[in-house]
Amino acid sequence: MKTKLLLTVAATALLMACGGGGGGGGGYSGLPIGGIPPGQQPDPGPAPAPNPNPNPNPSPNPSPISAHYKFLSFQQDRNPDTETAEKRYDDYIALLNREGAAGYRYLDGVTGGTIVTLRDQFMMVKDIETTYTYEYRRFEVDILSSDGLPRLLQQMKEQGAKGMVYVKILGVIGLSASDNAEFAVLYRKDTGSSATYDYAAADIPPTSADFVNLANAQGANGFRPWATPVLRGLTQQFFIKDQSSAARYDLKALVSPLSGVGGTVEDVKVQIRAQGATGYRLLKSRFMEDGKDFIFYLKDTTQSSSFEYEFLENPDPVFDIQEANAVQANSQTAIGLRYFGLPDSPIFFRSLNCTGPLCLSPDGKEIEDGSS
Repeated sequence: MKTKLLLTVAATALLMACGGGGGGGGGYSGLPIGGIPPGQQPDPGPAPAPNPNPNPNPSPNPSPISAHYKFLSFQQDRNPDTETAEKRYDDYIALLNREGAAGYRYLDGVTGGTIVTLRDQFMMVKDIETTYTYEYRRFEVDILSSDGLPRLLQQMKEQGAKGMVYVKILGVIGLSASDNAEFAVLYRKDTGSSATYDYAAADIPPTSADFVNLANAQGANGFRPWATPVLRGLTQQFFIKDQSSAARYDLKALVSPLSGVGGTVEDVKVQIRAQGATGYRLLKSRFMEDGKDFIFYLKDTTQSSSFEYEFLENPDPVFDIQEANAVQANSQTAIGLRYFGLPDSPIFFRSLNCTGPLCLSPDGKEIEDGSS
């Protein structure tokens, strides 16, 4: 019992360190649009320019969008003598459901904690006329078994059949009857929709060409890349399909200019904007063959959409999601810009001739990568 408990505590620490309950700015492995790579300290160089280079070809008279961003925080410590292991998670879900009833969708957060603590600093958005409900499901992680990811996929499928969308792994609730760690997995339901969801998962190929082939085989069937959850240091690429949608997806992988000689951050911005003009929305990036960083882009092939981007400075000197990120995001809606992500080097985008999920602010787990 004591040995298993010690192993469980160690496994919990490993999972949380590898991204099982994280979020915010730490998972965007290779989109250094002014951000600081993990493990490095910022270089005290000259102050950033107050006005970053704007989109060279902005839409004339962009229309405002109806979207409101909100920053919230939650922290609760459990008293093991008087409180149940579930109380802090139940109270957290109650907070989310109050916001969901007002139409707010969870975007991303910096979640953490221990066997007695739960905390989250997170951003939500109200960007369509609907309401949401949230719930968590227990998920047992046996540190002596490697079947965690297939079992998580099965849970997602069961939840998806009820219209639930996987959001993230929150943290550890406690120990199961088998002395394994039980984690809380967060799900969201759009109460204004009758859509159900299917999920798929596959090992992440070692080369960009194979990743593109994998994603496009899934995309031809209506699945788009979703999360890359990490369990016991293992990860897979998970895909999600809205069963009510006719959307089909095409993924493209391009070498980041920063992986080439003389490449600059400005070159990365040029690439992102060029792909947006052809209907490919920025997704995420990943280091793959030859140590090169590849940037992934996703297109709904049933639409003739396009995307425009603006790259702004971090509104707060503190890393990860802060109140200032929500304030900044709200200031951009008047010119039709939505928050994409990367709170430490924020990206905003404008979608044109677009309907569906690619037009809205993406979930944080959608644009993160399990390799970081």
